[in-house]
Amino acid sequence: MSPNSFADYHLIYAVLLITLAAVSAGDTLGIGKRWARLPFVRDTCWLR
Repeated sequence: MSPNSFADYHLIYAVLLITLAAVSAGDTLGIGKRWARLPFVRDTCWLR
């Protein structure tokens, strides 16, 4: 256990979320493919 629990848990979760987003885990584990087919997502590329 770290004396600074804010830095410990929040940094681990942030790295985990960034990693999941970088490997497109939503396409395999979630609704990423359905999300990408929505018209407003196709028009706005940063939402993909």
